[in-house]
Amino acid sequence: MLNYKQNITNLPTYNDGKFRLFEIKQTDDTYSVEYLHDTGHNIWFEELSISDKLKFEAEERQKKITYKLRISQTKQINSLCVVKIGEEYHKIFNAYHFTNKDGFKETDLTLEEYPRVKLEEEI
Repeated sequence: MLNYKQNITNLPTYNDGKFRLFEIKQTDDTYSVEYLHDTGHNIWFEELSISDKLKFEAEERQKKITYKLRISQTKQINSLCVVKIGEEYHKIFNAYHFTNKDGFKETDLTLEEYPRVKLEEEI
């Protein structure tokens, strides 16, 4: 009897939650003020575990890693973006764009704490 593996494609699922995407902007004043511009995009994500190695490396850089997420590839997301999950804001520490083993384009996001929240309408 022949034994072979069929090509089975696993569709990515992003059903752990969704976040609101913001961009970090600055005013044009002499003393510029950093604020968040709401892009109006809600993006669904899959939550990944944070490895001990990543935690250790982040602690050495005095960064507090809060989440590691996977989303459908969105190259507009970079380190000048902030996401809102629930009522908390998290800055993009790293965005890694790749194609998975089944040929789907995805982005892994590593998030860090973002304490200074000032929204566009507050300026």
